[in-house]
Amino acid sequence: MVLVAPPFLHAKADIILRSSDGVDFRVITLFLNLASSSFDSIIERAARPDQIEGDLPIVSVEENHRVLDIWLRFCYPSTLAEDPPLNEFEDVIPVLQAARKYSLKPLEHKVCQALKSRMEKEPLRCFALAMRAQLNIEATLAAKYTLRQSLIPARFPEIDLITAKELLALLTYHQRCGISVQSLGKDLSWITSSSLGLNATGSYQWIMGGSCGCESGSRFLLNGQRPLKWWSDYMEKSLMSLHDKPSGHTVLVGVDDAVRGVRATGCSQCCSDILVNMTGFAELFSTKVEMLTEKVI
Repeated sequence: MVLVAPPFLHAKADIILRSSDGVDFRVITLFLNLASSSFDSIIERAARPDQIEGDLPIVSVEENHRVLDIWLRFCYPSTLAEDPPLNEFEDVIPVLQAARKYSLKPLEHKVCQALKSRMEKEPLRCFALAMRAQLNIEATLAAKYTLRQSLIPARFPEIDLITAKELLALLTYHQRCGISVQSLGKDLSWITSSSLGLNATGSYQWIMGGSCGCESGSRFLLNGQRPLKWWSDYMEKSLMSLHDKPSGHTVLVGVDDAVRGVRATGCSQCCSDILVNMTGFAELFSTKVEMLTEKVI
């Protein structure tokens, strides 16, 4: 049995809203009419003269008790009810439908904000919900966040909300981004032509072989010179990871491992300002990745 919590047991209630699963909410219609321009007309159409409890009319609504509780709390003044949290993915679509049905634009905005707050950790679930709800801006943003994850996703609860065509479009976008960012390993002019990521002396000499005697890499050329092997290893590992996770975030998470590797060599020249230098470079690298993926449709 579901028990209704205050303020939906108020003695001054003038109507009972009965949820689709049979839970009664005693509410004050003034608050609902002030929040929703369409509430009065919708309730008037749904009202039946034979449904009365005491002196209060009973109006059955389409929403279940969870959804009804959320949108009613949103309509009530904050002195009686705080805005409800939207912590469950299962509530997103029905609450959004209720917000649209009752012309509650602020609640619709709150749902969108709740969805955005979950994108970094669960972008695929957010993408599916946004697509089903026809939230184009949120769907595009969620697709961007999916680039932080592997190309082939594990099954997720909301996968049935999207069509095979929509999922294929998302995977194709992911694959195209992975291909696009590989150009950053083929042409390194983005490094030498940028002032971003330079070290304190205004150069990239810290990644070039010098008097320290540390080994140079064999894959990359920077202004005709071979960068140090530890930097080349970082680049190779990053490019490989970018193929599967083509996001600026991917190159940032590899910085700590690179720094630890350099410090393990014990080379005082390479270790000098390595954290600052690598962080600056990774931020440049990340920016370039983001610029390329922004161009992918």
